[in-house]
Amino acid sequence: MILKNFNKNFFTGLIIILSIFLFDRFSKIYVIYLNKKTYTSELFQSKYLNISLIWNEGIAFGLFSFEQSDLYNFLTIIISILILIIFIMIIK
Repeated sequence: MILKNFNKNFFTGLIIILSIFLFDRFSKIYVIYLNKKTYTSELFQSKYLNISLIWNEGIAFGLFSFEQSDLYNFLTIIISILILIIFIMIIK
């Protein structure tokens, strides 16, 4: 079985990574929801926390920020293939 190759640390790390990913997704969805509800980009203003909604038009840090959806799809496929290869290497 494939699962016996994994140890407790692998599953702990996987749970931590998935938790961070899900928290990131839900927080972004919540901020976009609040933006649509209040019609302003300044969402939270307090002494310790200020959240402003800013759209990144490119991939990481605005890289490739132009209107080429085919390039984004190609990069997504390449990244997905690399992740799959790394995952197969981890299993072996």
